[in-house]
Amino acid sequence: MGTLNTKTALLEIGVEELPTSYINPALQQIKQASTKALTNYGLIFNNIKTYATPRRLVLIIEGLYEKSNDTIEELLGPSIKAAKDLNGNFTKAALGFAVKNDTTPEKLKTKVSDKGEYLCFTKTIKGEPTKKLLGIIFPEVIKSISFPKNMIWEETGFKFARPIRNIVALFGKNLIKFKIADVTSSNWTVGLHTYDNKKIKIDMSENYLSILKNKSVIVDQDERRQEIKNSIKSCVNNIGDILSDEAIIEEVNYLVEYPSAICCSFDKKYLNLPKEVLTVCIRKSQKCFAVNDKNGSFSNHFVGIKNGTSAYQDIVKEGYQKVVLARLADAEFFYNNDLKNGLQNNVEKLKGIVFHKEIGTIYEKTLRIKQIALIFNKEFNLNIDNTLIEKAAMLSKTDLVSEMVFEYPELQGIMGKIYALKLNENSEVAQALQEHYFPLSSSGTLPTTKLASIISMADKIDTLAANFSIGLEPSGSADPYGLRRSAIGFIRIALEVMPKEDLSQIIKSAFDFLPNNIKNNNNTTNPQDRLTNFLWQRIENLLETQGFDSSEIKAVTNEAKIYGIKKLGSLKPKLLSLQKAKQKGDFVSVSGIFKRINNILNQAKKQNINITSIVNQSLLIEESEKTLFEKAIFAKGLIEKYIAGCDYDRVFDIVLELKVNIDSFFDKVTVMTNEENIKSNRIAILQYIKNIFSGFIDFSICFKF
Repeated sequence: MGTLNTKTALLEIGVEELPTSYINPALQQIKQASTKALTNYGLIFNNIKTYATPRRLVLIIEGLYEKSNDTIEELLGPSIKAAKDLNGNFTKAALGFAVKNDTTPEKLKTKVSDKGEYLCFTKTIKGEPTKKLLGIIFPEVIKSISFPKNMIWEETGFKFARPIRNIVALFGKNLIKFKIADVTSSNWTVGLHTYDNKKIKIDMSENYLSILKNKSVIVDQDERRQEIKNSIKSCVNNIGDILSDEAIIEEVNYLVEYPSAICCSFDKKYLNLPKEVLTVCIRKSQKCFAVNDKNGSFSNHFVGIKNGTSAYQDIVKEGYQKVVLARLADAEFFYNNDLKNGLQNNVEKLKGIVFHKEIGTIYEKTLRIKQIALIFNKEFNLNIDNTLIEKAAMLSKTDLVSEMVFEYPELQGIMGKIYALKLNENSEVAQALQEHYFPLSSSGTLPTTKLASIISMADKIDTLAANFSIGLEPSGSADPYGLRRSAIGFIRIALEVMPKEDLSQIIKSAFDFLPNNIKNNNNTTNPQDRLTNFLWQRIENLLETQGFDSSEIKAVTNEAKIYGIKKLGSLKPKLLSLQKAKQKGDFVSVSGIFKRINNILNQAKKQNINITSIVNQSLLIEESEKTLFEKAIFAKGLIEKYIAGCDYDRVFDIVLELKVNIDSFFDKVTVMTNEENIKSNRIAILQYIKNIFSGFIDFSICFKF
């Protein structure tokens, strides 16, 4: 293989404009499928690169050898017993096998397998030309790409996200011929569809990127992204800078093939609108970028990205400005109308908005949020003014019926805060109207005030309780109501705001406040228990993302679950202490000891022995059991003290000390003796030791074996 030349292979799938969200997943699939296919066909290559624009998906394979590897195939024939007679002569079976493989019996080898010795023929299968194999591989790669939605546009019924219009397939200078979706592969492509529909010849794969760049198509998405940033910077250099918006840059990157920035402006009177409104209006109009002036204040300029060279900029600029102007005029109308109507008047309108057909309206939900939030305040002595809680809860969803949020749903919460401040509501209440939606993602920002936190938690636990009560629970990857996000948000806020509290009563209250038709729903069983288990799953997942081992997490959470959802803030410190303790002591054997304790207790249950933790000291015969019980009594008092003081490091130190006495006990004492009263008493010692750590940690599973 070392003497063979290498070339670059190229596959370009030319399509009608793809949805931006389809492109990156498609590139990942192309890379995976091509890597697998090349390997399966025995082709050696140096590198695989994928590129994309809105109208082309591109695969480039660098350093690809001109033929596949030679392979050696071993064919087993008859066994030696069947291949030779008693005189050592070859039989008909051996002769037949040799003739079949175009050789003589004497040239056959012997191979030893698990089943014995067999005749064997070894043949070398020559590698095939890469050009031929690519004619098979490229269609396979195209067929492997899946999209959320597909189209059928031609008679063969081939499915793809958008119609395929041309295919470039080359190996160096050599054309790779195949046909798919009624399109025959070729060595030509097209440039910018809005400017030049002439065919562009690709003379060889290695020149593809430069040829298209000379025709005003930047195929490399990374290069194109940087060009977008550079052109924007150059465009606004004398004004200021754009508002940072990586998400829009990423989207625009897959809307254009050759970006050109155009600086536009709008009437300064619209600067009276909130900057959040201005930003969303500008974003909505052809994915433009808002601009701050050099003082960091919102300016009346914005930047649009044109697909193509700088030609006809005035016409494109005029188009951008007309679209933005129309949106700003609408936004001004919505804004003024919403302020005129006020938030309080919107409370009544919530009665007409259905939260869920079985659960009721948004208005009814806000009443439940208020009730749950008031319980938070009372149970946990948060000392928040109840009038503020009631106001924040009742106004929390009012911007949903505002004209602005109806037009721009992404402004929910944001407009609630803006309108509340403009209408002279309490600033904490205004903050809660926005932040009760926080966190917006599993790792998003948490609410910044106690008021916003309890409104957020009340909202989320109500949503969870209501959905679990009617059987709408996440299954597999399906979670249409975002319940996993709600659960993680609820837990993260609890860890931040009330890490030492017992949330079990809050969860119960959330179910109690639900409408009677849901509470008395016979179609679901034990929804509160199922929700509690669901929350614990999210807690465990959250801890795992923080780098803790699953066995460690289970060891801590299994015991914590005994008391419901309580003192969540203690979980991470316990895990950190456990990790430190593992560095200091032999926790493999500690885990083994507690496994043995559990096994003995389970054995006792099967024998219907009455298990108690009350130890009769008069029945302690052996010195090792007397010592163990004395040490256990002493340890219990210390452990209770250390757990109460959250000094978990000291707890683990005591465990390691107690381990010595437990080892001695098991070495010198037979627990399951024939004397029933002594056996029961020794079982009681083990139960007593287990109870010491009840609710703290399950040592029997704290280490992976």
